[in-house]
Amino acid sequence: MKERKPKFQAIEHPIHKLYEKGFLLAVEKPAGIPVHATFDPNRPNLEDLVRKQEKEPDLRLLHRLDRDTSGILLFCKEPSKNKEADAILADSEKTYLAISVGIPTEKEFRVECFLKDGKGKVSSVRSGGKKAITDFTLLSYSKEKNISLLAAKLVTGRRHQIRFHLSSIGTPILGDETYGGSSVKNLVPIPKRFLLHSYLLKFKNEFEEEVKLISEPPSDFQPYLRFFSGIRFPE
Repeated sequence: MKERKPKFQAIEHPIHKLYEKGFLLAVEKPAGIPVHATFDPNRPNLEDLVRKQEKEPDLRLLHRLDRDTSGILLFCKEPSKNKEADAILADSEKTYLAISVGIPTEKEFRVECFLKDGKGKVSSVRSGGKKAITDFTLLSYSKEKNISLLAAKLVTGRRHQIRFHLSSIGTPILGDETYGGSSVKNLVPIPKRFLLHSYLLKFKNEFEEEVKLISEPPSDFQPYLRFFSGIRFPE
């Protein structure tokens, strides 16, 4: 009898904890796993995995990352503190790393538009959408490979915001099939997922302490960094 392969890849290692104090818990999300339960009850999701791992059934995820985005996620451990946790997240500073196809014309720039959700993707609209603003910094680039390394600081937090904004200026994220980042003409290997990583989270916790969390780029992101020189990561 032929052995049946699992439909979804199991998580081989424990979810790495970056921070835990008071009612807040931060973890590193691997790429390739949804943050919430999907229509398929057999598909692993990060929220349930962390609840089981930490033996905390009331853990609540405070924000989202796309399935193929890796990096920092923040949880609230106590239901009675949900409002306080939401306020802390709302005042936080979130910075991502992205590798894009093409080179922006400016070192520092802002992209803003109104975004409307659609089936599987978002689009820019003149009315009926939600304001979306991202501040970008060009950290390094390779003319030879026609790729860039960017820091993206969220001013607002809309679905697919960074992915859409970079695509809208002609520099889509490498590997992003939805927004046109897979047509790099073999100058570099096409990754198995789009290269977007939640790298830095700053916030003030319930004890009025300034907290800075950094998630180093994961193993599938690292090989692409060798194409860049003089990288100074955001702080």
